[in-house]
Amino acid sequence: MPHALIVEDDTDSAQALAALVQAEGFHTAIAHSLAEARHQIVFRAPDVVMLDLQLPDGSGIDLLRELSADDHGEVVLITGHASLETSIEALRLGAVDYLVKPVSGRQIQGILSRLRPAGERRTQAEQITREVDTSGRFGQLWGRAPLMRALFDQLARVAGTGVSVFISGESGTGKELVAQTVHELSPRAPHPFVAVNCGAISPQLIESEIFGHEKGSFTGATRQHHGHFERAHGGT
Repeated sequence: MPHALIVEDDTDSAQALAALVQAEGFHTAIAHSLAEARHQIVFRAPDVVMLDLQLPDGSGIDLLRELSADDHGEVVLITGHASLETSIEALRLGAVDYLVKPVSGRQIQGILSRLRPAGERRTQAEQITREVDTSGRFGQLWGRAPLMRALFDQLARVAGTGVSVFISGESGTGKELVAQTVHELSPRAPHPFVAVNCGAISPQLIESEIFGHEKGSFTGATRQHHGHFERAHGGT
């Protein structure tokens, strides 16, 4: 059974969160401080850490930095005091998600369903690194130059998270290849990747193309049409 560590100083919140995680098939342990969390991690390495940002003996970011360095499971940062700075720092350090209190069971279910065991993540990372070293290939991308390796590092960080990713660049620089690479390296990889050129869809048809429609829902709708969101269900 996978193991989850709940790091939360409020007793009621910790127990409620533990109950939500247990409902998803995880064994749970609770720590009310950074010191307790470090002791629990030594006792049993967690597959996932649900980490509060503000704790009595320091910031959850400090523990996240330690866990990121040692590859001790996935980390989900949870806070009642969200800010852009802490969310960016959390994702930069490898947190798979960043939740704002109160947290719902649906959010927890969605996050835990995406998580992969640490051993599986390490194996995939090693395979990707070897492929870049030998052939220069990283997903749908190619290159060994320092700038490309920096890009690969960024993509590897975000691919395992549940955050939305905005990719910008001039025409022809490979934005769609970057998006497809993120998809292939993410837990969504078994599901469809659907690329949509919104500029090529007329304003009159974009709602139908994106969301689909039922037969007979408007004049000319002679059959059911599955929209892009439905076709990409579970994927990207």
